[in-house]
Amino acid sequence: MKEKTKEEIRRLVLDFARKLSIKKRDFTIEELKKAFPFHALFFTDDAIIAFKLQRSIVTTLGMKIYPQIARIIAKDKYEKVYIDYPIEKEIPEEKANVIERIITNLRQGRVKPNFEREEAEIRKAIEGKLVKRRIIADIFIEDHEDGPLFMEVKSPRPNLDVCAESKKKMLYFRAFFEDKSPQAFIGFPYNPFVYRDKYEHNFVFRIFDFNKEVLLGEEMWDKLGGEGTFAELLDLLEELKKEVKKILR
Repeated sequence: MKEKTKEEIRRLVLDFARKLSIKKRDFTIEELKKAFPFHALFFTDDAIIAFKLQRSIVTTLGMKIYPQIARIIAKDKYEKVYIDYPIEKEIPEEKANVIERIITNLRQGRVKPNFEREEAEIRKAIEGKLVKRRIIADIFIEDHEDGPLFMEVKSPRPNLDVCAESKKKMLYFRAFFEDKSPQAFIGFPYNPFVYRDKYEHNFVFRIFDFNKEVLLGEEMWDKLGGEGTFAELLDLLEELKKEVKKILR
């Protein structure tokens, strides 16, 4: 990563830490111990504060921090990088019908996900009346070296509705750009199971072709910024720990 890229990430993370520091002023440790007396038996004061702030941290990370870091990292290498980006195109109505049918069948467990089969079904749909469809991309890299890239950025244990909606957008994206080698993935910023072969979550396996549509942790960040990006990101976050702790104290 370029030094400019690292500096942008530093600024984003430290700004977030400062906002958390302001939130901490809304309560005292004595109030928290009274609110969570049993937690106080087992956890340090810092751990109880972290427990109180956890939901706010997790929500902000998912909705703002991960996408912003993804944009910063991708901009290090590409020009046309967008987040929360609307994409609207016309496609044959029969292709849209096929996509909706695929999603319904996957949700109901009638078929197992299969990248090649789904791709073939959509491509062979009869051309005819055009219909307009619109999707919102968490991340869209129009000039990615491997072809236009669409990525849904979600927590690593999404529910069935999130999985189905993400997959539908991915299929529409591939239909929109089918002549341009489109790429469409659901990306998880971290892997709580550490290793790909240890990952377990039924809804993900029900909806996605796991080896071809799912990017876990390191895979997601390296796809956005190139090989070695995740390792550099980990080093940077390690450097920032002392500053973040200082701000929060």
